[in-house]
Amino acid sequence: MVPLLMVSWIAPPAYANTPPTDFSYIVRFEGLDQTTAVAEAITDSSTLVAQARTPPPTRAALRRRANQDIERMIAAARSFGYYDAAVDVAIEPPVDSGPSTVVVTATTGQVYAVADVAVHAMTGDSSAVGLELPRADIPLKPGDPAVAAPVLDAETVLVRLVRERGYPLAKAGERKVVIDRAAKTMMVTYTIDSGPRARFGPVRVVGSETVDPTYILRRLPWRYGQDADVRQLEKGRRALTATGVFDTVTVTFDDAVDGDGLLPVQVTVVERDRRTIGAGVSASTSEGLGATAFWTHRNLFGGAERFDFRADLAEVKSGVSGQLRLPDIIRNDQDLVLHSGYVEKNTDSFDSETYSVGGYFDWRLSRILSVDYGAVLERSEVDEDGVSSQFTLVGIPLGVTLDTADDLLNPTKGGRTRLRFTPYLETLGSTQAMYQLSVQHAHYLALDSAGDMVLAGRARWGAIIGSSTTNLPADKRFYSGGSGSVRGYAFQHVGPLDAGNEPLGGRSVIEVSAELRWRVWGDVGIVPFIDAGQVYNTETPSLDEELQWGAGLGVRYFTPVGPVRADLGFPLNGRDSDDTFQVYFSLGQAF
Repeated sequence: MVPLLMVSWIAPPAYANTPPTDFSYIVRFEGLDQTTAVAEAITDSSTLVAQARTPPPTRAALRRRANQDIERMIAAARSFGYYDAAVDVAIEPPVDSGPSTVVVTATTGQVYAVADVAVHAMTGDSSAVGLELPRADIPLKPGDPAVAAPVLDAETVLVRLVRERGYPLAKAGERKVVIDRAAKTMMVTYTIDSGPRARFGPVRVVGSETVDPTYILRRLPWRYGQDADVRQLEKGRRALTATGVFDTVTVTFDDAVDGDGLLPVQVTVVERDRRTIGAGVSASTSEGLGATAFWTHRNLFGGAERFDFRADLAEVKSGVSGQLRLPDIIRNDQDLVLHSGYVEKNTDSFDSETYSVGGYFDWRLSRILSVDYGAVLERSEVDEDGVSSQFTLVGIPLGVTLDTADDLLNPTKGGRTRLRFTPYLETLGSTQAMYQLSVQHAHYLALDSAGDMVLAGRARWGAIIGSSTTNLPADKRFYSGGSGSVRGYAFQHVGPLDAGNEPLGGRSVIEVSAELRWRVWGDVGIVPFIDAGQVYNTETPSLDEELQWGAGLGVRYFTPVGPVRADLGFPLNGRDSDDTFQVYFSLGQAF
């Protein structure tokens, strides 16, 4: 037996908060490196330590308590693979009427290794004979330390693997562990009771009040009679949760297979409130005050049809819009979204009124990847420098979204990428032809396990091909500057300006941002940030032209509905026409 690093550690004295007694004591550990996990486990298993503040009435009782600890400590060491561990306990008499000292000397020896792993199937169903489980999927492998937790975890994985292969009622049988003390190894044999082979049977829906049960059944990913697989239950639960109409969803198998080999399934749901109403406000030194109100109905006709109405009132942008989402059109993972709206913009660059109507298909290829495609008709009147122009644009928007972020309003890891291409074609009735392309990516990296310090970054690239800047409708040009782009500059004031220092917009844009989101105290955080961007008259951004930089400090107050944001930004290489600073207030992070 080879002991670890020899150190001493003394447990808190028993009389710290209680009057001394004749048999008060302290505990001193020897032979253990207290920084190791096995030492922590041995200490945590000790009754001597746990009950030190309640000393026993007699010396004999203290000896019994100490002796009972020996087996507990040895068991704790063995759970970490130290099967040669030994523990000795001695009681030293008190000095100068102080407490007694219980000296625990522990030696762990060599950690054992897994020699081999065997799996036996136990069932009365002959179809399970020869059931093969991929060895690569079994987490416990020869040569691994013989630690108890991985041994138990491997058994859970084995049961799961069998349940994924048509035996959904599988359970663990007898587990046999053989220790070879000469070879310092452990042999593990698992027995899995696979139960009968089963196929998906009838589905019962429980708890549905306003949602049509046939809609729930349509969302499930399996079909009647298919081989039962527990993974399909989880996929079905996620598919129903993603509809947004349920507070909770559980999907479970029944306890018995019927005579035809079918296993019934129960889907239990708790519906959310169908209607939601809300509002928000924003403010900045360049964009002024703004307010938003919205109303949502999540289950308009009983099939999770969602209708959203929104109204915005602000100094630079006001309007109303409505959107109807019809789920599972043509296929289960595709929604049809119909939308219409009116928007009025009053900016330093132009004034406009736009009416739009359109629709698109939202096709979810996976949990993180989606594609959308459709058509939109826009009629607008734009007033620029006192000249009023009318435009009709018919576009075919195509988009791809990759979203791995862990939260909508306050992400701490993952990222979001959005690619969008919209051709506006004269052949479809547009006043002029042009092609608009934009790519935006944001990424989030937690610097600590709690997510209280997050490094966030964003990049945006955009281009319009097919028309000069002056011929483009002013409300279709690219602009930069303001609370959601380059902070420190007035709204849309990054990029080319006219003789009166009003923004002209451009055919291409590039932006980058970085910020450190640091929750420093409770629900309060600070955010130092730096942004940069530029707008160009060329069809694609030119890196030869200097970017305009802004930096500053923000404060966040975290609420259940998202962080409240206040940012103070300064232009780092501003022009004479740029203000010294800008202030922004809104709900949610900057990106």
